[in-house]
Amino acid sequence: MINFKKINIVLENEIVTSSLKVTNGKIESIGSSSDEQGFDFSDYYLVPGFIDQHIHGSAGFDIMDGTLEAFDEMSKSLLKEGTTSFLGTTITQSFDNIEKTVHLMADAKVSGANLVGVHLEGPFLNKVFKGAQPEQYIIPTDVKMFDKWNKYKNIKIISMAAEVDEDFKLIKHCSKNNIIVSQAHTNATYDISRKAIDNGAKGFTHAYNAMSKLHHRDIGVVGNMLLNNDAYAELICDGIHVSKDAVRLLYKNKGRENIILITDSMRAKYLPDGKSELGGQEVFVKNNEARLADGTLAGSILKMNDGVRNMIEFANVSLVDAVYMASTNPAKNLGLDTKGSIKSGFDADLTVLNKDLEVVMTIVNGKIVYEKELKK
Repeated sequence: MINFKKINIVLENEIVTSSLKVTNGKIESIGSSSDEQGFDFSDYYLVPGFIDQHIHGSAGFDIMDGTLEAFDEMSKSLLKEGTTSFLGTTITQSFDNIEKTVHLMADAKVSGANLVGVHLEGPFLNKVFKGAQPEQYIIPTDVKMFDKWNKYKNIKIISMAAEVDEDFKLIKHCSKNNIIVSQAHTNATYDISRKAIDNGAKGFTHAYNAMSKLHHRDIGVVGNMLLNNDAYAELICDGIHVSKDAVRLLYKNKGRENIILITDSMRAKYLPDGKSELGGQEVFVKNNEARLADGTLAGSILKMNDGVRNMIEFANVSLVDAVYMASTNPAKNLGLDTKGSIKSGFDADLTVLNKDLEVVMTIVNGKIVYEKELKK
């Protein structure tokens, strides 16, 4: 059992100073007596654990390493930033490597943040906006190949370009099978992008990046993203992939209900500046930026709690709303019905932040799995 007394609890619409009790991996009660024994966290915030639905790597490991060790070490590193659940995100590589990695994740047991499924990024992309995705493996959509990869039904999101999907066959197929389609690495016109949503697409991957830009004669995928609130927009809120003003514009148009904070981080996160790797390509990390040799951005080294802090600063939003975008929205998007909010009966996936929004404790399934020195 864990008993917090007198802690600032970040709920979906307010912050309350109260007590909270955890029993058997669940949130048992909120508002129990502050006289009970337990941690006194009056200077701290308790938030629902962050859920990173788009992350490739961390701490020297990458999902495409395709090993149980990589999955586990990644999961443990994410505890330091308050992430309690994540989707292992692939990159465009050989089809055998994708299949091997996706299948291995189906039964993987990790000791840190919960590995709750797969985000398949590529290979069904447009080469015009390939970004850091290896071009030699990019292909048009293939429903049979996708189903082969999804043998164990663990793919939760597929990021793809609608214009390479003839008659929206894969989008329709995924929508029918409750798999989220997110528009990504795409040069689609506004009309095609809008029709993709009409046929079941529900998201936009890493907002503004690797998608057709807004033009006054065809507002492209960016324009559709800003106009359409029937689909979430992922946001790498690091001030590098998306400027502060672009963050403000996205928030003004989509609000907290339609944005999901992600890191899109790669293996260089938590490592010193220098040479790294992504999808078999050399990546150079300097001053919080990860780029290919030609200067192309290659994922991020963003930590989720920093993304939350940046969202508050860049868009002048409350902690309540920033946490909603980092925890509640991804839980809703992924159908994680007992995660993403602090409510009685919900999973005790919780993060304690200090007033500077640094992570001082992370709880997964009711167990303290990361802890810094605390003022108790």
